[in-house]
Amino acid sequence: MMKVSRVDVSNDNLSDPNNNVWQSLAGEEFPLIPTPLKGNPAIKKISPFIEKSTDHGVVNQVSVASAHNGNILAVHLAWESERHDKMVDLDEFVDGAAVMFPLTPNASAFLMGSPSDPVNAWYWKGNVGEHGFDVIAQGYGTSARSRSAHQPINSAANHVDGKWHLVMSRTLSVEDNRAKFEPGLETRMAFAVWDGGNRERAGRKSFSGDFIHVDIDP
Repeated sequence: MMKVSRVDVSNDNLSDPNNNVWQSLAGEEFPLIPTPLKGNPAIKKISPFIEKSTDHGVVNQVSVASAHNGNILAVHLAWESERHDKMVDLDEFVDGAAVMFPLTPNASAFLMGSPSDPVNAWYWKGNVGEHGFDVIAQGYGTSARSRSAHQPINSAANHVDGKWHLVMSRTLSVEDNRAKFEPGLETRMAFAVWDGGNRERAGRKSFSGDFIHVDIDP
C-alpha cells in the first residue's frame, strides 16, 4: 500500500520538485493505460471524434510519491515525455497530469464519479503556472474547474532529461466539499497523464485505473 510520509519541512520546500525531500522518498511505479473511450455513449455525446480515439495513452507509467508536514499534503509525479508546455496553434496541446480523490466510499475513478458519488481532482497543465485547477466531477463530461484564492492547488514542475517532475499540493483540510486528509487515516488516489505532443486532451489520456488505498502517516 502506498503511503503519505510525514516530513519535517516547510510548505515551500515540500511544494518544490527540486527539493531534496523528494530524493529521499522512493516513488512507487504505477502502470498507465489508455482511457477506454470507444463505445462510451457519454463520451460520444460530448465529442464523436474523441469517442473514436484509439491512439491516445502513450505515457505508460508514472512514478508517485506523497508527503505531508501536518499542514499541506503534496503529491510528486514523474513521467517520461518530451516537453510540451506551450499552445501555439489550435491543433497543438500541452502536457498535463491529475491526481483524483473520491468524495464518497463508492465513487469510481473509471467513471469520473457520478451525481451521487462525485470525485475531486487536482489538475495541472503545462502552461498554467503555479496554481493548478481544483476539479469536481460527477461523471464523464461534467468536470467543473476552479482556481480558488483561499484554497489553491499549488503546482510546480520542471522538465529534466526527458522527464517531467511535478508537485501538486493543498492544505490538509478545507471548508468546501473537497477531499480532506487526516494524519493517521487513509485516503485513496488515482492518476492521469496527458501527452500534448500526441494531441491528448479531455478523455484522451493515460490513467491508472480505479482508486488505490493510501495510508497517511500520523
